[in-house]
Amino acid sequence: MNRTADIARIAADLALRGRPYVLATVVRAEAPASVRPGAKAIVHPDGRVDGWIGGSCSEPNVVRHARRALVTGESELLRIGPEDLEPPAGVTGLTTTCPSGGTVDIFLEPVVPAPQLVVVGHTPVAHAVAAIGEAIGHRVLLVDGREGPVDLAGMEEGANVVVASMGHYDEDALAAALAGRPATVSLIASRRRAAAALDLLRERGVDEALIATVDTRPGVELGEATQEEIALAVVAGIVQRMRSIADERPPTAIDPTSGSEVIVDESTPTVEHEGVTYYFSCNGCRGRFLEDPARYVGT
Repeated sequence: MNRTADIARIAADLALRGRPYVLATVVRAEAPASVRPGAKAIVHPDGRVDGWIGGSCSEPNVVRHARRALVTGESELLRIGPEDLEPPAGVTGLTTTCPSGGTVDIFLEPVVPAPQLVVVGHTPVAHAVAAIGEAIGHRVLLVDGREGPVDLAGMEEGANVVVASMGHYDEDALAAALAGRPATVSLIASRRRAAAALDLLRERGVDEALIATVDTRPGVELGEATQEEIALAVVAGIVQRMRSIADERPPTAIDPTSGSEVIVDESTPTVEHEGVTYYFSCNGCRGRFLEDPARYVGT
């Protein structure tokens, strides 16, 4: 099986499992770059890379920008090359000091599956939440817990969970949801009933930090409202939280050796010099700084 087929197989498997990833494709390369146009790789949210899109000068930058693309949902075209690089408008230029030289253009395409909405309950409000979720494009899993232990085997990590069993099996549903590493857990209940449900979780030994993540007043306060209006408010609250996360941007800094903007995360090369932390596009830039810090301090 050739490399392109491998990437296609991995992408199909991730799509089947509802996992996000970034497809990185080399669209242009100038010798002596180590990759050729058409080369592809998949970048996972944790920074793992399947495929080949360049060596130590290119890959760290690609991974950092790919992880940002998963947060923003926006595609990006990178041009990675020497110090005198002048990318055209709309292209992100990243400078490296790799001795091999060469320039590569890499297109980053985030693939983020529709969010999963897990609704637990057999009540009218549960069915209304599920219907609204489907209408706005979420992948909905509706679980009726009346037939025994609440089974959330189909729940994916990072799902948004709404417990709308209206007191029938709230504690079982919450315990099952919290065990599955959800993005959010919402409980539709009165204040008194919600407090009682959380107390029962404590009696079961559920960690207090997990219990604190349960939103017992999801959505917006409507006062007297119909079941459908409550469902609309709850789904709106979930969408609002998702939008606030998508609007977050990772911190950036300027590489003093090249002037390139650098995304700052745990993998960014750094140097602590005279009480100031400097960030670099690659380890080659970091090494050049260390050879002569005075040349770059203050730039």
